[in-house]
Amino acid sequence: MASLAGRRTAVVGGTGFIGSHLIEHLVAEGADVLAVARTPARLMHLASVHADCAVAIADVCDPEALRRVFRRWRPDVVFHLAAHPDASESFEHVADCVRINGLGLVNVLQAAAISGVEVFVYGGSAKDYGNSGVPYRASQVPNPVCSYAMVKATGWQLCQLVASFTDLNVVALRPTLVYGPRQNRNIITYVHECVTAGRPVRLMGGSQTRDPLYIDDAVNAFALAAAEPRAWGHAIPIGGGQELSVSTLCEAVIAALGANAKVLAGAEQSRLTEIWRSSSDNVDALRLIGWEPRVTLAEGLARTVAARLADASPVARPPGAAVPGYYIVSGPDGVPFRMVDRRELTDRRSLPRGGRRASDVVVGVSEDASMAASLAEVL
Repeated sequence: MASLAGRRTAVVGGTGFIGSHLIEHLVAEGADVLAVARTPARLMHLASVHADCAVAIADVCDPEALRRVFRRWRPDVVFHLAAHPDASESFEHVADCVRINGLGLVNVLQAAAISGVEVFVYGGSAKDYGNSGVPYRASQVPNPVCSYAMVKATGWQLCQLVASFTDLNVVALRPTLVYGPRQNRNIITYVHECVTAGRPVRLMGGSQTRDPLYIDDAVNAFALAAAEPRAWGHAIPIGGGQELSVSTLCEAVIAALGANAKVLAGAEQSRLTEIWRSSSDNVDALRLIGWEPRVTLAEGLARTVAARLADASPVARPPGAAVPGYYIVSGPDGVPFRMVDRRELTDRRSLPRGGRRASDVVVGVSEDASMAASLAEVL
């Protein structure tokens, strides 16, 4: 099976839910990994691999910062997972989707092309298909019904366009509802919130279906797509392999929590942009990358609940020694991370008058290179 062992990889959105799990997967596979994040706020998502990956703080809306980061790291493979999330529609939300998920994508594509990246893996969404029918197939024409999915679907077209006039190879994955430890707010976390608060689970509808995909299966698909040339040029839908109603999913979450709570279907008005059925039969993923989901819903929910209830605070470690080309920063709880640049991580107002601290200098890098990366709901 194809592998990324020994390859230089960069994960844009590397401290997010899917991104941080992907980095853990890539580290275990033996890849050299750079996490690119907009801020250091969620560095602790990488605590388990803090000694095995590097971090750059750069905003996808800052093209020059991205170019400097990629010029330094020289990745063979880029995974683009940074995105403004889906939310209730408003002019502000539409503008953010266009700015971050559209123009931000163009900035990452340009930085990747300039720095000689071989494979660009785009994090798409099954929401691209809207209500055009299930099961989702790679040959299916997108029919998005919300601004988030409209921009996401256009993003894949932009990837293909850029590939036509550069040396980039591009591939996209369109996952269904991804869940697991460190997940963003979704229907599963909503149910947990209701159970914890002792209130019923009020649903916007409940008959609509979802196809939950456990995070470990999702990131395995991303890694396989990057390493398998047969997949390049395709947008591949992936799902957990079980279509079930939202009401049924909520009942499964409640059971996994060992709790009792009422599920009130139709208690709230459905969203204007609701997707009524969501499911992937994964035939294209099996054909192109040899992938199919392995984690059952019961097992995935059990892992998710266990992680949520466990004390996940990492053990504090002293900062390590400087590594040529990087500097060390102690994140929350004293866990040290290797950073490729320091410029915006520290509030400049706290620096001594007259310039940078001696410790701000990046070890073993020219002055030009040391100015590298600019430190940058429910269904």
